[in-house]
Amino acid sequence: MQRNRPLFFLILFSLTTVCILYSCKRKTTEIEIIPDALKNHLQRTRLFGNIHTLETDTYYYSGKDSLYIFLNKTMQFYSSDGYLTQVVVLDRNNDTVSKRTIYYLPSAQEKYWEEYNYKNHSISKDTFLYDISGFKKEEQVWENDSLLYKIQYKTDGIGSIIEMKRLLPNYHLTNKIYYNEYGLVARIEEYDPDNRLYKYFTLEYDNYGDEVNRRAYKSNNQIIEYTYTQYNDKGLLQKVIFEDRLHNLREDRIYAQHDAKGNWMREVVLQGGDTLRKRVREIKYY
Repeated sequence: MQRNRPLFFLILFSLTTVCILYSCKRKTTEIEIIPDALKNHLQRTRLFGNIHTLETDTYYYSGKDSLYIFLNKTMQFYSSDGYLTQVVVLDRNNDTVSKRTIYYLPSAQEKYWEEYNYKNHSISKDTFLYDISGFKKEEQVWENDSLLYKIQYKTDGIGSIIEMKRLLPNYHLTNKIYYNEYGLVARIEEYDPDNRLYKYFTLEYDNYGDEVNRRAYKSNNQIIEYTYTQYNDKGLLQKVIFEDRLHNLREDRIYAQHDAKGNWMREVVLQGGDTLRKRVREIKYY
């Protein structure tokens, strides 16, 4: 059969263009995907650069007044090696609502965190225990000096959590976690107190290890939630779309401004085309 030469060259040109575009995407250094178990707080929350302080102002949108109204400020403080050390929440009057301080072992593992209210009274606390390999084995959740529940962990050879069991006074809940070949979470299964699967999540990533698709299903495989994350060709976060299929709701988060490190500086949240709220960041680096 004789080829249509103009059509053939058009297809060839299109394929070549696609290959060039994809091969050039963020190709400035060799791709390194860090397993979830080996990430510090900055890496887990997709923050870039040697951050000292991250301040986030949250506003809600008043449709009646057609303006944003300031709600609160969250201040996050980091050590020079990327570990979160303190989180402070201030109200619209700049008064402290809560303060959480995180303490670490000499090995840089989280020892415990404690949260204080506006009166500087301790209101909640999480403590962590580790096995002889240094992997997390138990978490104790406290509120007002009373133990609410424990979480027991099972880990693999690099410390990735493969099972977590929440032990409450009268029942327990179990999550099982599965990973892809890069050590990134690929599937999370949630079980009821009778150890029956009732919900599960699947996660997909691009070639750079950034999450692009997250789906939630009932145990009968009915999809109930879908989250799609979009980046530009420089790897900058552009949009997150969340769909609640059960309640027919959709939320769009738009990220149009980034700093020189690649961190987003402004988030606008829309629901059904209506503006709900926005967040504005200020970041200081070491």
